[in-house]
Amino acid sequence: MSKVKLIKFPLLTASWLLVIFIALGQPLHADRIDGLYSLDALVKDTRDSTRAEAARDLLKQLLVRVSGTRRVLEQFPPDGFADSPEDYEDNEAFSLWQQLSNAQRWVSQYSYESTSELIELESGEQTQAYRLQLEFDPESVKNLLQQMQAPVWGVSRPKTLFLIALEGRQGRYLVTPRTNRPLTNLLTELGEERGLPLMTPDEPASQLPEGLLSDIWGGFYPEVLQASQAYQPDAVAIGRIYPASGRWMVSWQLHTGVDRVSQRSQARTLGEALRSGVDFATESLSQRYASSPDQGAGRYRLALSNIREVEDFSRLLDYLNRLSVVDQVDLLKVSKDQLLIAVDLRGGMDQLKANLRLDGRLTETSFFSLQETGPSQDFSGRQGSNPSPGPGAQEDVVAEEEERPFFRQVDAWFQWQQD
Repeated sequence: MSKVKLIKFPLLTASWLLVIFIALGQPLHADRIDGLYSLDALVKDTRDSTRAEAARDLLKQLLVRVSGTRRVLEQFPPDGFADSPEDYEDNEAFSLWQQLSNAQRWVSQYSYESTSELIELESGEQTQAYRLQLEFDPESVKNLLQQMQAPVWGVSRPKTLFLIALEGRQGRYLVTPRTNRPLTNLLTELGEERGLPLMTPDEPASQLPEGLLSDIWGGFYPEVLQASQAYQPDAVAIGRIYPASGRWMVSWQLHTGVDRVSQRSQARTLGEALRSGVDFATESLSQRYASSPDQGAGRYRLALSNIREVEDFSRLLDYLNRLSVVDQVDLLKVSKDQLLIAVDLRGGMDQLKANLRLDGRLTETSFFSLQETGPSQDFSGRQGSNPSPGPGAQEDVVAEEEERPFFRQVDAWFQWQQD
């Protein structure tokens, strides 16, 4: 049975009034991936056995897409497991392998569509193919990934600008839809395969910043990043590709605004070179944004402000529950326009903050700025600091400690941004 995120509601009696705080940072422009759990494949017929085989292959693609990493493939059973599972009963991964082999258990619905494309049979003959469309159940897939101790990446993902300088037969040029449509189409397909929203410069070369190509080639990254801001990306992948000794030499740098990572590799074809960049960017970004059980998972207390109406409250809870890093939300206290909540995170606070920065609906507010706004405000309605208790006042000490100023009770403070 799928685990359901729980929301516990205490009795709400406090009024909802406006308190102004300082909002830090600007909203970014993350993209919401449509059809993340939908995959298709060409099949030779509509038999159950054919669909089961296709489902196993598509499940592998899906788990890579949802987790953001190819490392999940290391947990799949050996090739001979489906034919003779009894030979593997003593393996500690036997139960998981059974689940992964029966990929159709994670499918919520399927459909077929006739096509004019041909598919080759084992005999070498060709036949007209059907397109099999599988819809996987999101909650079941997330639970499977958690069982595998693998990351879970939500549908809101960082929009990544790919700036690629290519040296080919025509000399050096920036890869855009106008300079090389086939390569940009392939780049888009690779992004869709990995669930990464990506884009390339689409202006004519004459409208691109002067010197952008030479800046990329020369490694002048501050100038390149400055030019990229016109596209308002969440991340920028900068690539250089050039031929050497019958192969393509490839170097990538990924800039997230917080850190920078790089990779060098070789490729036999330009397609492999582009795939290396998309894989590198996706794997790197998933480490930042996907919820991972080994990165500070646990229970945290958050303060939220600027919740003016009951509708804001409802939208806020819906928003939090859609984040893949959030497992459960408990509402603890309400005071004016402030909430105190407890969240169970599949990842740590760093991952939560990284995901929140993608769309700017919740912006972090510094505790220092809150304290500077005036006397501390808490949910009891009192202001000011707690007085020092006198002798024999142990019960009062406990009461005062439980109702200490609001900002001292939490791990982070966020302000809700109105629509």
